[in-house]
Amino acid sequence: MAELGLVLIAGAKFGAIYALAALGLVVVHKATKTVNFAHGAFAMLGAFASFLVVVHWQWPYWMAYVLIPPLIGIVAALIEFLILRPLRRADMFTVVIATVFLGIALSEAFRLTYNTELLAVPGMFVGMPFIFGGVFVTQETLWVIVGALVISSACVVLFRYGRLGRGMRAMASNVRGAQLCGYSVDRVYMFAWFLGGAMAGLAGVFVAPVSGVSVELSIALISAGFVAGVIGGFDSLKGAILGGLLLGITESLAAAYISSAFKNCISFLLLFIVLMWRPEGLFPEKVARRV
Repeated sequence: MAELGLVLIAGAKFGAIYALAALGLVVVHKATKTVNFAHGAFAMLGAFASFLVVVHWQWPYWMAYVLIPPLIGIVAALIEFLILRPLRRADMFTVVIATVFLGIALSEAFRLTYNTELLAVPGMFVGMPFIFGGVFVTQETLWVIVGALVISSACVVLFRYGRLGRGMRAMASNVRGAQLCGYSVDRVYMFAWFLGGAMAGLAGVFVAPVSGVSVELSIALISAGFVAGVIGGFDSLKGAILGGLLLGITESLAAAYISSAFKNCISFLLLFIVLMWRPEGLFPEKVARRV
């Protein structure tokens, strides 16, 4: 039982990070109907920025969590404003293709800047682990799980009850109707990209001590975030969180009890099963019935 507890805790740790990554993808898609394939690159930039803050400049660790998410959010909003907005007026498909090449460009820019395989980032906490039912849980693991899930839940509350969140939901439901209600398409889209970028940057800060910083991190997080979003339901913020946790725990169980090599393909196997069985996702958002 102790071994199973360790496996589940490890899965929840990665699942909480996947939930953050999926949440940023779902926010952008829900508000703009665009899948941001540069999302993984934003997360990689967040991880790289945490390396600069913690290791290179040796600033206090808490500054990484405070400064990096809004900084990456601003980068994402500027990309939407300078590059994607003109393309959006031409064709939405062009915007999606542009995000693919933007993600590649950002990843290659990092590769050229730091010609190294992996940059190590220390954990935020060092100390004695906690013991829950015979299972040892480090302070770092507990911080990742609780911190990532609390921030994800706060984002869901902001989207559901905040003024700008209402604007994004209105835009997702009916663009013309939202405009007639006084919402600006450009403003809502920019805020959605800012929020999605901030979630990606925060996921990068959380994952940096766990996996280090590398170009492969971009692919790993966009894949996990996309799969978690589809599993949960790509229109559901709550589904993104639950899908991330389910994916992380499933990968951990597969690696522990089947094969560590099987961990790399279990996410896509789970994706295909969900798409064939419930293409709307396991936790789709409820749609109010109109009379």
